[in-house]
Amino acid sequence: MADHALSTQERNPWSAVVRTAAAVLALIPIINGITALIVELLKPYEVYLPAWVFPALNGIMVATALLASLVTRVMARPDVNAWLRKYAPFLAPEDGKK
Repeated sequence: MADHALSTQERNPWSAVVRTAAAVLALIPIINGITALIVELLKPYEVYLPAWVFPALNGIMVATALLASLVTRVMARPDVNAWLRKYAPFLAPEDGKK
């Protein structure tokens, strides 16, 4: 394998994980707001969402954040990036400056 400089994700893997988790978790208020708006829009039609919908959506978002963070952490490993550079270069991170 060629000698590559470490990418930012390889040098600071936990920063990448925190950024990914924060990005996904930032969607929770947006999703809750959209769901609340849908509830209000459906009231004239006497369509009501069950009470468990909001906690379920929040749980799904937290699980998504955890899964995305785990994948981000795995993708930040130097051996994974070496494999990507060799077999899937279009997915490999850009090399940092040496």
